[in-house]
Amino acid sequence: MSSPSPCWFSNATEPDIHQILLEAKTRWLRPSEICEILRNYIRFNITPDPPYKPPGGSLFLFDRKALRYFRKDGHDWRKKKDGKTVREAHEKLKSGNVDVLHCYYAHGEDNENFQRRSYWLLDGDAAPLSLSS
Repeated sequence: MSSPSPCWFSNATEPDIHQILLEAKTRWLRPSEICEILRNYIRFNITPDPPYKPPGGSLFLFDRKALRYFRKDGHDWRKKKDGKTVREAHEKLKSGNVDVLHCYYAHGEDNENFQRRSYWLLDGDAAPLSLSS
């Protein structure tokens, strides 16, 4: 018998997706919440084009294979020393004790507190989707 995926909530704690989306406007989502959205992407609209200068707290679901430049959103992000490439940090996020997500994040050029975070599942069999906030 296999153990449940660390991305899934138990039935007793089934998340309210609408509540998660509301809370995303005021706080960073937990890895388990991000997994829930990415694993249940069928319930959401996939954004066909990058939005222009989306406000903080916005969430977008992208198909990384179909929309290569999903990060080009019109905001000025801090650049690497070459002055051209956006400086992004990369982390793996855990749910429980298991790495489940890639997280790439960038800081605003003019406002250090303004961030863009992009997440996708580490599971190689998962759909090539990215959740950006």
